[in-house]
Formats: sequence, structure tokens, C-alpha cells
Amino acid sequence: MKGRYWIAAMAIAVFAAVVWYMDPFLLVILGVEALVWVGLPTALLAALLLLHAICTGRSWRPALIILSAVVGFGCFFGLAVPANYFVQQCAVAAAKEYPVRVAPLLETYRQTHGSYPTSLDQIPTKPTIPRLLRSSYSYRSDGHSYSFCFGQPGGLIDTWTYSSETQTWHLST
Repeated sequence: MKGRYWIAAMAIAVFAAVVWYMDPFLLVILGVEALVWVGLPTALLAALLLLHAICTGRSWRPALIILSAVVGFGCFFGLAVPANYFVQQCAVAAAKEYPVRVAPLLETYRQTHGSYPTSLDQIPTKPTIPRLLRSSYSYRSDGHSYSFCFGQPGGLIDTWTYSSETQTWHLST
């Protein structure tokens, strides 16, 4: 019985990792491709095996195992795609609210040193940086203004950019 709990725990961990880290575009493409090119032929083969087992009086177990694996895989992606979308939208919202939280600290730095910092590491106490803004190029400053940018999750070249001059976000495609 312990082995089944371990397998269930690993399946949940894999599901959580896929939902949290995988790019939505790749998740949809890989999930749909796998279901179309692997899942449908496998389900058809399992259905034929099931019909053969019914007609010949053999065990249904192999066909049911194959069918349950295909259905499980379909359910995995059927749940992972919307859950991933929700997680990514929360990450985008957290990234978009970050400039509002860090702006007073940046202004204090500018008043003290005469220009905005070139890196967020120069600010002694700052709020936790959201996941989408953790790359080295997400914050830029020329001393007179600053900007934040991050790639739209699931977008190929879509980028969200925040400008301190306009204090708005802009999606460039």
C-alpha cells in the first residue's frame, strides 16, 4: 500500500510542477499533440483489445489498464491547462503590482543619490521580487527614469513593459 501512496504523491508533485513552471503555450501544444498522436491511437487499440476480449471471453484487464492510462493522461492535461492559466495570471498580476510597491523606495534612493539605481540590489530593503521579474533584465534605469519588463506567459514575443514616466503597463506584441 505504501507504494501506491508514493506513486500518488509523485503524480501530485509532477502535476504541481507542470502547473507552476511550464509555459502555457508549450503545455497546450504538448498536451494536445500527445493526446492526438499518442492518446487517440492508444485508446483505439485498447477499445479493439476490449472488444476482442469480450468476444473471446478473455480478461478485460489489459484493455482497461490501457484505457485508464489514456483517460488519466487526458484528465491530467484537462486539469493542468486551466490550473496553469490561473497560476500564470496570478503571476502577471503580482508582477504588475510590484512597481507600485517599490516606487517609494526607488524615489527615496533617487532623492538620496541623485539618480535611480541601476539595479534593484542597490535598494537595501525591498519587497520580494515576483517570479516574472526575477531575471536580470526585468529592471532597467538610465538614472532619470526606470522601467520593468517581463514576457507574457504563453506569448511567443509578447512583452509587458512598465514606464516610470507614464506609470502604466504596455503590452507590446
